[in-house]
Amino acid sequence: MEHTRIITAINSQLYLPAPLLEEIVNHRTRKTRYHYPVTDIEKELYCADLDTISTYSIETTIKGDLELECYNNKSAVVETVFVPVASSFLVTCVKEKENGYKVEFSLSLN
Repeated sequence: MEHTRIITAINSQLYLPAPLLEEIVNHRTRKTRYHYPVTDIEKELYCADLDTISTYSIETTIKGDLELECYNNKSAVVETVFVPVASSFLVTCVKEKENGYKVEFSLSLN
């Protein structure tokens, strides 16, 4: 069996739109007036000796291209093939003490 192309490199062209996701999370949390812990009693019960870290997770689909570099045996050249892909990501935002939520962690669910 003759192979006409050999994959020599795979490059991901996926881009996580962190500023857009941060804006969505900050808008949602402003709209719901989410603040944790809510009362001093909750602060004493849940985090008397600890600092509270406010987090918000969101799932999103990111679209982009997968770039395959292939060596073509017949023509003896390196070709680039673009394959469109969509990947689902779980993104966690962490709120700083004075500022809004920032993307701190993302994980592909594929």
